[in-house]
Amino acid sequence: MFKWLATFFFVWFIYHVRSVFPPFIVGGIIAYLLLPLVDGMCLSLKIRRRAAVAILYLAFVAVIGGLGYVFLPSVGEKFAQFAADRSEIVNNVVAQASTSFHWNIEVEKTSAQIVESLESSVGKPGEIVHLGGMVSHTLLGVLVTVVSSIYFIIDSERVGEFCLRFVPAGKRETVRRLSGKMNVMLSRYVRGQLVLIVIMSAVAWVFLHYFIHMKYALPIAIMSGFLEIIPVLGPILATTIATLVGFAQFGPGVAFGIIVFYTLARWIEDYLVVPKVIGHAVHLHPLIVILAVLCGEVMAGALGMLIAIPVAACIKVIIDFTHPEGKGEVAGELVAPVATPEPAAPTQSG
Repeated sequence: MFKWLATFFFVWFIYHVRSVFPPFIVGGIIAYLLLPLVDGMCLSLKIRRRAAVAILYLAFVAVIGGLGYVFLPSVGEKFAQFAADRSEIVNNVVAQASTSFHWNIEVEKTSAQIVESLESSVGKPGEIVHLGGMVSHTLLGVLVTVVSSIYFIIDSERVGEFCLRFVPAGKRETVRRLSGKMNVMLSRYVRGQLVLIVIMSAVAWVFLHYFIHMKYALPIAIMSGFLEIIPVLGPILATTIATLVGFAQFGPGVAFGIIVFYTLARWIEDYLVVPKVIGHAVHLHPLIVILAVLCGEVMAGALGMLIAIPVAACIKVIIDFTHPEGKGEVAGELVAPVATPEPAAPTQSG
C-alpha cells in the first residue's frame, strides 16, 4: 500500500513540476548526440572525459562565436525586419485577398484586428516587461541546458548504472540489449533530423530567393527547416507561412507555386531523402504519428511535439522486444533466434 501511495505522489509531483524539465530534456539530447564524439576523443587523444568535454565545448563556443560574428548581424536583421513588418504583411495579405476574390471588406480595419489578435495571443514584441521576461527565461533555459548536458556526458556511465539498480539482476542483460537497439534507432533518427533541417532550409532559401525573389526568403527558409522536424503539423505550418508571405507580396499565382514547391519538396523528402538518411529506424503507422504528436503537444507543448515520435518509436521497440510473436522488422533484429539442441545420437543396446 505504501509503495503505491508513494508512486502516486511521485507521479503527481512530476506532473505539477513538468515545466522545469524541458531544459534537462534538451540537455540530455545534446549529451546523447555528443557522447560518441567525446568517447572517440578520449580514445584517440588518450585524455580523460572531463578534458574532452572541455575541449569540445570550447571549440563549439569558438565556432558559434565566429559564425555569429560573420552571419548574425545580417540574419538577425532579416528576422527583425520580418517581425517589424508583420502589420504590412497582414495588410498586404488582406488587400490581395480582397482584390483577388472580390471580397467587400475594409482592408485597414480588418488588418488591424488581425494584428491585434495575433499580438494579444503571443505578446507584443515592444513590451519591455514581456521582452525582458522572455530573454531572462530563455537565457536561464540555455544555461540549464548547457550545464545539464555537460553533467550527462561526464556522468553517463554512472547514470546508466544508477538506472540499472532499479532493474532486477536477472533482467539487466536484457535491458542492456534493448537499450542498445534503442540507441541505434534514436541516434539515426536525431542525426537524420539535423540533416533534414539543413537540406530543407537550403532548398527553400534557393527557391524563395532566386526563383520567387521573396523579400523575407532567409527567415522563412530557416523556419521551414526547423518546422520540418515537427511531424504532420510542422510542414503544414511552414507551407502556410511561406504561402501567406508570397501571397502578400506577389498574389495568388505565386502563392499557388509555393504550395506546389513545398508539396513536391515534402514528397521528395519522404520518399528519397528520409529512407537514405534515417532509413526505417522509425517505422510507425501514420495514425500513431498523429496521435503521438497531439499527445506530445498537450503534455509538453512544442518540445513534446519534437520528442513525440522518438518516444513512440521507443515504445514500439519495447513492445516488439517483449512480444516477439507480433514482431515486425525491428523485432526481428532485436530477438535472437533460440537455438534448439540437436537430438542425442541413439545408443546401441546389447
